[in-house]
Amino acid sequence: MILARGITQRIQGKVLLNNISLDVIPGVFTAVAGPNGAGKSTLLKILSNETSSYEGNVTINGVLVKKYRVAELSKLRAVLPQNTNLQFPFSVRQIVEFGTQYHRNTTSQNSKILDEVMNLTNITSWKDRNYLTLSGGEQQRVQLARVLAQVWEIKSYPRYILLDEPTSNLDIAQQQLIFSLVKQACERNIGVLAIVHDLNQVAQFADKLYFLREGNIIAYGKTKEVFTKTNIENTFCCHVNVYHDPCTDCPYIIPDKTKTYFQPSLKTANL
Repeated sequence: MILARGITQRIQGKVLLNNISLDVIPGVFTAVAGPNGAGKSTLLKILSNETSSYEGNVTINGVLVKKYRVAELSKLRAVLPQNTNLQFPFSVRQIVEFGTQYHRNTTSQNSKILDEVMNLTNITSWKDRNYLTLSGGEQQRVQLARVLAQVWEIKSYPRYILLDEPTSNLDIAQQQLIFSLVKQACERNIGVLAIVHDLNQVAQFADKLYFLREGNIIAYGKTKEVFTKTNIENTFCCHVNVYHDPCTDCPYIIPDKTKTYFQPSLKTANL
């Protein structure tokens, strides 16, 4: 399990995260939602050990994340950032293969992993293509395959996937594919945490949901329990209507265009 406790980060006197506590549980798809500037990406960088300038503690499988060596940490968690900038003309398969660079496997074992994740992400036919010639959405699928390859092999210990807005700028079919794949990864003793903006996708796929605003947790819990009009309005400072799909009972929102933006009081719900 990834445990974050009392996470606070300040930059030049500005509080980006205020006493945040959060869990990422193996087998559970956890989402973090909130408006721009809420501190979501900052939180993900702390959880993935990409920064150390914060107060509080983060542990992965009972060990402080700061104590892991790079190679050790890479076997436990894989990270998909918002943007990945590459300047060299690697092939698609070479990009995905980067996910196995710290594996202590035979070539045939790694090849099996690569074949599996490339088939899952439906990019096998692109394996010899120049990554730089792909569209943004296609590149995102390749990067997801790389992330999956890093933790896909079933192990006796839990692994984790951390994603920062993985479906931004993707069409609805690509969004469904990516969320379906990371949901499937949960079945392999993998915990998933995703920073998301599309609340309707969150309602469909996430098991657990944290609402974050101005560096504070506004509400958290099982998605269907916290996906309420009050929590959403208090988080995003806009009026919405929440409905339920009659076939699946899955909640979804539609913004209320008849009402204007407002600023609710900041009521937090930290662990």
